[in-house]
Amino acid sequence: MGQDWVVPDERTSPYMKGEELRLTIENTNLLRGETGICWLTQASWLVKFRNCTILIDPWWRDLDAGDRWGKLLGEFPLSPDEFPPIDYIFCTHWHDDHICPTSLPLLAKQFPSAKFIVPLRSSQMLIDMGISKGRIRAMRGNDSGQLNGGLSFVSIPAAHEELDVDDIGSHLYLGYIIRCDGNTLFHMGDSRPYPGWEENIEKATKLLNDEKDGSSVIDIAFLCINGNDNLRHDEAVDLAEKMDFGLSIPMHYGMDPGNTVDPQIFVDEIDSRGSEIQYLVANPGEFFVVE
Repeated sequence: MGQDWVVPDERTSPYMKGEELRLTIENTNLLRGETGICWLTQASWLVKFRNCTILIDPWWRDLDAGDRWGKLLGEFPLSPDEFPPIDYIFCTHWHDDHICPTSLPLLAKQFPSAKFIVPLRSSQMLIDMGISKGRIRAMRGNDSGQLNGGLSFVSIPAAHEELDVDDIGSHLYLGYIIRCDGNTLFHMGDSRPYPGWEENIEKATKLLNDEKDGSSVIDIAFLCINGNDNLRHDEAVDLAEKMDFGLSIPMHYGMDPGNTVDPQIFVDEIDSRGSEIQYLVANPGEFFVVE
């Protein structure tokens, strides 16, 4: 067993988990302009609006299965059978901790009316998991959609090492800008900076936000900070400063011992610059209401 497969002596515990977390989410009533968010580790988030609840990159592993995933440093707040009702599941790319071969088939069965929004190149992966084609919305990058519950979104090309496209020009890696109930959020997926990234983000945000003011404001931004084919913590601060996000939240750390950082370096970078960036360091399983 390689060193990075070693089962840790102790795992970090979620702030809340299981039924307690599910009931907290279900029993929270939101007003227009409010968004409920819960970090589920890595790049995985639950986002609750007034009329719909979504997952982004949900993943889950049986930590007692005896395989290499037993090395993970933390417990999961929710297993697939513990989620509150889910309407939409967004996935950013084909890696196991984003399009999860364990959790997605279970979630599809648990919530038979839920729809899946994924990169076009990855849609066959879901079909092979037994998820019907009619439940899948395939995105190419820089394209948009509207869903029930007043939710609209744009897919943003991502550069997970490279800005990869297939032979028909569809991007293999995506992020999403999602707008609902008067709030706009950005999940960057896994990406490095690339020429035109900020312009893509700004253009998509203006498209989704109220046309009256042409606003390019993103209220909540989920930003990778782990480096290693992703934004580094300092690059995440660069992006937050340039795009003037309402609230910046670091992610993609704390689970894989070979691919993690201490989020304090993100905080220290902000402090060292004297920046006025508003940020939140979330705990897995902690449910926040952002106004």
